[in-house]
Amino acid sequence: MRKAKQMLAGLLATLLMMQALPVTALADDAAAPAQPEAVQTQDEAPVAEEGPDAELTDGMAIIPADADEATVKQALFDALVVNKEGLNPQSLEWEYYCTGKNGLLTNDAWGSINGFTSEKNVVFVPTTFTHPALADNGDGNYQIRLAGTTAEVTLTKAAKLSSSITLNESMEVALPYTADATVDFDALRASIFNQVVASTTPELAVGDVTIEYYATAITGAVGDLGKAWMPLEGGKDTLTYPAISAGEQKIRISYAGTETVKGASAETTITVTERPEASYTLKETPDAVTLAVDEALNVDYAALRTAIFNAVVASSDVLTADNVTIEYYYKGITELDSKWLPLEGQAVVGGLGYPAISAGQQKVRISWPGNKDYAPTTIEATLTVNDRPAVEFVLNDSPYEVGMVFTDDQGYDYDATAAAIYEAVVASTTPALTAADVTVEYNVDRIGGTDSFKPLNETDLTGLIKFGTGNWEIRISWPGSREYRGGEVVVDVTTTDSRLVSAVVLKDGVFFTYNMDPAVMEQAIFDNLIDWENSTLPARETLTLDDFTIEYKAKLTDLESGTDLGLGDMIDSDLLTKWVPIEGETYELGGTVLGRYPSMGAGEAQAVRVEYKGSAEYRPSGYTEGTVTVNKATVKVTVHSTNIFADEALPEDFVTTDPADKFDLYTVYAGVTSSVSGGLYLDLPERYTSSLFLKVLDPIVEKLYGKSFTQMLNDGVTVGELRELFSTQELLDLLDKLNIDTGTFGQILSIINQLPSVADSLRISFGTPNRAGLYTVAAVTDSKNYETGVGVGFVLVKMRTSGSRLTWNQSISNGKLTAEQAKTFDFGATLSYNGDVTVDQSSVHYLYSGFTSKWRIYSSTTTPPTEPGRYVVTVCILGGNHLAAPLTRSFQITK
Repeated sequence: MRKAKQMLAGLLATLLMMQALPVTALADDAAAPAQPEAVQTQDEAPVAEEGPDAELTDGMAIIPADADEATVKQALFDALVVNKEGLNPQSLEWEYYCTGKNGLLTNDAWGSINGFTSEKNVVFVPTTFTHPALADNGDGNYQIRLAGTTAEVTLTKAAKLSSSITLNESMEVALPYTADATVDFDALRASIFNQVVASTTPELAVGDVTIEYYATAITGAVGDLGKAWMPLEGGKDTLTYPAISAGEQKIRISYAGTETVKGASAETTITVTERPEASYTLKETPDAVTLAVDEALNVDYAALRTAIFNAVVASSDVLTADNVTIEYYYKGITELDSKWLPLEGQAVVGGLGYPAISAGQQKVRISWPGNKDYAPTTIEATLTVNDRPAVEFVLNDSPYEVGMVFTDDQGYDYDATAAAIYEAVVASTTPALTAADVTVEYNVDRIGGTDSFKPLNETDLTGLIKFGTGNWEIRISWPGSREYRGGEVVVDVTTTDSRLVSAVVLKDGVFFTYNMDPAVMEQAIFDNLIDWENSTLPARETLTLDDFTIEYKAKLTDLESGTDLGLGDMIDSDLLTKWVPIEGETYELGGTVLGRYPSMGAGEAQAVRVEYKGSAEYRPSGYTEGTVTVNKATVKVTVHSTNIFADEALPEDFVTTDPADKFDLYTVYAGVTSSVSGGLYLDLPERYTSSLFLKVLDPIVEKLYGKSFTQMLNDGVTVGELRELFSTQELLDLLDKLNIDTGTFGQILSIINQLPSVADSLRISFGTPNRAGLYTVAAVTDSKNYETGVGVGFVLVKMRTSGSRLTWNQSISNGKLTAEQAKTFDFGATLSYNGDVTVDQSSVHYLYSGFTSKWRIYSSTTTPPTEPGRYVVTVCILGGNHLAAPLTRSFQITK
């Protein structure tokens, strides 16, 4: 039976734990007492120290959850003990009545405030229950007694003190602002606390609480989604929330509490009010305003802003033209591209964007940002924006014909021409303008398909279209002023050359003498050829040579020699002639100079042409052709007598001319050489060595005389050959084509014929004397521009003495040679000059004399002896260009 009871009790306990329902523990006895005495398994509480008995009373104590034993004892002592004097709080041992647990089973029992265990039979099974320490138990009322006593009191335990916040309802709070017109959130928090909070426990200040408002996110809010408690300044979680603003706002004031006081919070709805708008008075009808411009004719937006403000606002103690922003409403094609814009417009990309305000009916908005006392203020109005009045052109009757105005140097005076066009086209303007105020341009598009207007002094992009006489589309424009808008007129204008017609008449039979300076020649033509009385020209005294162009017809010549190119047989001579300046010009092809048109020289009936260049009053005359004869000038030839050594060149100024023009100079040298023989030289002009000259001359001379002229220059000729050469007509005709005055040859032959003892067999060398001697010099000039000039002088060609010496080619040992040795022995001597043995040896002469071994006399000037005997040889210099002391030596030839 006892086993059955135990099994039944175990089953019942198991069922109770499975149902998780609190059940009062079953005792062995059916009538268990309300507060059964539990059996404590911990040590019995120590006996209190002897002293006065503590008197207890009900009380309340703050016992934090983590308080230690000493703290708990002190708290109980302070709250429950009446007679504290003489008692030690830490010596008192306390017990409290509390509930212990074992799983789902509970048991109430007395035990230590530090925690304890109790035991009790549950369905006949001994069960242990754990009771927490007082500090770890929850807040509430507990029965307390001192250990070993039965006097109980009630303890109200709490971990922290309670707190509370009581709020006023339906309060209004104004948004406070700082000096820079931003919300002062610290001041706003203080206002809300002071006006909305009715009371707090404990007593709290604004700094002790957190004030939030129930905010709606700027974007992404749907219903309660996107709403959250945020600081008054706004904030951010996953969404962004704005700062609190005017209107009904739900607020929450929270106290976080302290270690000993619990937190608290309260919510209410308040009305947040804004500052009042700034006061102002508007005009009943806004005034019209004008688009003012600055000195650069750009819209003066600062002045326009002031004008708009004054046109709309009659008065205000707060608003001024300087502290507001003024915009206009740009009405685009659709609402999407319509917007409020600054008066200046708004750039979007580069120069593209929204335009500035323009003339017409315009909707404007005046905005003020507010300050600490007044809310932002906006005024909208519609007013009329006027532009400046446009310039008005009153034109003369068309058609318009205007004479071009010229400068003194024949260029167009574009400024004066523009003024003339303006005066011809425009009768009057409002405001009153002058030609200096406007811009006159012409359309470079002659077809008229585009408006490509350029200043009169500019061309089109190709450089081909230039303003001048003709029919033109003309634009006259004015940029405007601060009072008037600019404008333009476009008209057709015909421009003409209205200057007086000029004409140049030339005289016949004019002649003057050649001058090597082309400027002098031009001046002579200017002074003598123009018939001033019959020409139509400005007054003679107002004109100079610079006002005319004077040219003559020249024939192309070789650049190097100045001779005719010899192309007359192949090319029409007219193709080889050209009008050129008096100073002549070069002929170039592809940048290469191929020939030259010489400057004007002497000649009869030479073709010339003269043109008056024109002026501001007269047109150019065009060329008038005529002829003029230029007589040959005279020349003075001077031979500056001198002396030189044979191997020296004559000084450059040996022969001079006055004037110092270019001449073909023929120089004849005739005299006696150091060898006491006659010497005759003819030095020809440089052109005779010209490749072109020789190429033309050689074939003719070779045909006539069997050898070329080049060979004659190298070999020389006799006087008879030269006389015959200079009298051959075919050769003379050829030389004439080469611009050589053949009359000069007669002068040369005349000079040679006057020389003493000149026979036709006398050989003439070409060049300057190359042998020592004394020579008479006759210099003859040849030029088609001058009469033949002759100058006479002398030149002494000296022998070299210092540094000249004779030296035996071979020495004779002991003065003896065998007959066999004599046959191959070199008996000669060598002439040298400063060691140079390449000098001419033709002046070295020998004399061999003596007796043979058979006593025959031996004498020779050419052949040395070879037979046995005794001999003397003397070597000396006879003539030549070097003079050295003679050499003499004796020698014996043996068998």
